[in-house]
Amino acid sequence: MKKKVLIFSAVLVLAIAAVIGWRLSVSKAQSKTDIQTFTLKKSDLLDSVLVSGRVISSNNENVYSKVTNYPIKKVNVEVGDKVKAGDVLAQLDTSSLELDIKQTELNIKNAEASLINNDLSNEYRLQNALNDLESASLELENSQKSFNQIKELYEAGASSMDEFSKAESALKKAQLFYDNAQASLQNIKNENTTTAKNNVDLQKVALEKQRKALNDSKIVAPIDGTITMVNAKENGSAAGLLFVIEDTDNLIVSTEIGEYDINLVEIGQEVVIKTDGTGDKQFMGTVSKIAPTALKDSVGNTASSSNVEFDTEIQLKDKDPSIKIGMNVRLTIKLNEKKDVYSVPYDAISEETDGSQWIYVLETEQKDGKSSISSRKIEVETGMETDMYIEISSPDLKDGMIVQANPKDILK
Repeated sequence: MKKKVLIFSAVLVLAIAAVIGWRLSVSKAQSKTDIQTFTLKKSDLLDSVLVSGRVISSNNENVYSKVTNYPIKKVNVEVGDKVKAGDVLAQLDTSSLELDIKQTELNIKNAEASLINNDLSNEYRLQNALNDLESASLELENSQKSFNQIKELYEAGASSMDEFSKAESALKKAQLFYDNAQASLQNIKNENTTTAKNNVDLQKVALEKQRKALNDSKIVAPIDGTITMVNAKENGSAAGLLFVIEDTDNLIVSTEIGEYDINLVEIGQEVVIKTDGTGDKQFMGTVSKIAPTALKDSVGNTASSSNVEFDTEIQLKDKDPSIKIGMNVRLTIKLNEKKDVYSVPYDAISEETDGSQWIYVLETEQKDGKSSISSRKIEVETGMETDMYIEISSPDLKDGMIVQANPKDILK
């Protein structure tokens, strides 16, 4: 009897030890893997690209002077002024240019008078040259006839070699005299049409350039807009950038999108815009322009091989005076959006070997006046995905369900 009691006692001790060991192992396992849960409820699901950018004008112009060798006489605008295309922003000091124009006009008159005088004086020379050419032509004609006659006689044996040589020499001299007379006449004609006339033409070209410079001495606005920078100073140089004009009523956002996201972004996609200067206030815009190639450096090569980016523009939908040129902005480019759907973290989905997908929900059961927690799995269909969440659907889903966030770890 004592032996049986002893054996029973030993078995009981072992059983108690086993229970204690099991509880300790469960406690250790639970300490290694905490059961994380969240409450299921419908919400809006948004897949987006997040980038930063800056506000710029949709239309802007840097204004330079076309004439830089005259100082600035007067500046008519300051930063903040509204201007229209054609408004005079500044006037150069052209007093010396105006004197140059008067001198050139006088030079043209003198050159034209000289041309007339040259024509009159050259008329006499031209007439003499014509007379010389006429005499040379007559002499050449007579020499040719004489040569032809002596040649016939010489060939018939009726004239000597000496007579033939003299006739041939006389013909050559007459030809040379005629050629010289003709060249002299042409030279006189050329002098009439080139030297004096070219002088007049050169003066007229100079006058045209001076008058254009005078017209360009008024620096005008090329577009409607607001003056946002003034470098021009009275009595200062007209070289370099003088003014910047920007259309402050039509603003856009300029940003750069990386190569991993650029193919997700399309023209017309909606964009949520927030600025550092306006806090949490949201503005809406749309993608209006995407560069066809990546950003390039000064020599035309892709700017960076490790961080390739593409210029992108966002058109603001509404005008708001609180948005100003130069502001830093945060952009949420909406790629896909669903309203009022269930979604869970990716780790909350458990996939079976047959490809079916499940979530595990914790439920409280009441039995014999005691409550206990059990886990039930629900098969779901997945839909839209974002970086952190995935859409799920099932007729068994309800708001308020407690979903295990990491069932894969619990099931290991």
